[in-house]
Amino acid sequence: MTETDSGRPDDPAGAAPRRMVDAIRSVGVVSWSIVGVIIVVIVAALAVSAVSGILIPLVIATILGIVLEPVAAALRRRRVPPVLATLIVMLGTVVAVGAMSALVIVGIVDQWSQIYDQLMVGWSALLEWLRDHDLDTQLAEHARTAVTDYAPQLGQGLLGVVTSTFYGLLSLILGTFFALFFLFFVLRDGYRFPAWVAKAGLDPIEVSTVADLSRKSVRGYFSGTAKTAVITAPIFMIPMLILGVPLPIPIFILYFFLSFLPYIGAWVTGAVVVLIAFGSGGTTAALIMAVTFVVSNGSIQSAVSSWALGSSLKIHPVLVLLSTIIGGTVAGMIGMVLGPPVVAAVVKSVAAVRDLRGAPQMQSG
Repeated sequence: MTETDSGRPDDPAGAAPRRMVDAIRSVGVVSWSIVGVIIVVIVAALAVSAVSGILIPLVIATILGIVLEPVAAALRRRRVPPVLATLIVMLGTVVAVGAMSALVIVGIVDQWSQIYDQLMVGWSALLEWLRDHDLDTQLAEHARTAVTDYAPQLGQGLLGVVTSTFYGLLSLILGTFFALFFLFFVLRDGYRFPAWVAKAGLDPIEVSTVADLSRKSVRGYFSGTAKTAVITAPIFMIPMLILGVPLPIPIFILYFFLSFLPYIGAWVTGAVVVLIAFGSGGTTAALIMAVTFVVSNGSIQSAVSSWALGSSLKIHPVLVLLSTIIGGTVAGMIGMVLGPPVVAAVVKSVAAVRDLRGAPQMQSG
C-alpha cells in the first residue's frame, strides 16, 4: 500500500464513494440555495404588494425628484431660499403634469372612439385584402384575439396605480399626499441623502459615487428618450401628413409617451399607424408607413438614441428588454418605464464600487 504526499494511505477504492458524496452534497446545497432564492423572491413580492399603496408613490416621487433636482439646485444657487425653491419647482411640476394630462385626454381619450373606428376600418381592409389574395385569415384572427385578450391585462398594468395599487379613491388621495410629501424632501434635501446614508457605516465615497451614477442614469434616460422621440417622429409624421392618414396629432402623442417603453412602445405605435393607413389609403399607404417606421425605429433610432442617451443606458439590449418585461410584470406600466434606467444605474454602480475597492489594492501592489 502506497502513501500520498500528505502521509495518508492512497485508497483508490474509497475515493469514488467520497466523490459521489461530495457531488450529492454540492447538488443539495445548490438545490436548497435555489429554493431559498425563490422563497426570498416570493416574500419580497408579497411585501412589495402589501406596501405598494405607499411604495409606488414614493418611487414616482423619487424619480421626479431626481429629474427635477437640478432645477431646485439652480434656484438655490441664485440665492432663492431652499423651501421657496422647492415649492416653486413643485408648483411648476403640478402645472406641467396637468398640461400633459390635458394633452393626453384631448389627444387620446377624447378621440379614442375615432381611433377605434379607424383601427376597425383598417382591420376590415386587411382581412379583405388577405381574402382577395387567397390567403388564410385565421392567423390574423388569432393575432387579433391574442391582442384582445391581452389588452385588459395591459390596461390593468397601465391603470394599476389607480386600481390595484391605490385601492380606490381614498388610497389615491393618500398616495398622492405621500408622493408630494416625499417629493418635497427629495427636492429640498436630496443632495444630503448620500451623507446621511454614509452615517450607517458605509464608505462615503462609494455612497456618493453610487448616488451620482444613479441620478445621471435616470436623468439621462428620460431626457435622452424624449429627445430621441422628438427627433425620430418627423420620419413617419411627414409621410402621414402627405398621405392624409387620419389622426396625426394623437398618433404623435401616443408615439412620444410609448417611446419610454424600450423596443415595445414604438413598434406598438407603428402597428397602429400601419393599420390606420391601410384602412384610409390602402396597401400603398400602409407599405409606405411600414417602411418609414422600420427606418425610424431601426438604424436611425439607434444612432439618435446612442447620441441622446450617451452613457446613461449603456447596457446590453437583451438586458434592456428583460428589465422592461420584468418591470412590467412586477409593477405594470410604471415598472416597464423604470426597469431599464434602474438596471443601468445598478450595473454602473456595481462596476464603480468594484473599481473603487480595487484601486487601493492596485496602489499597494
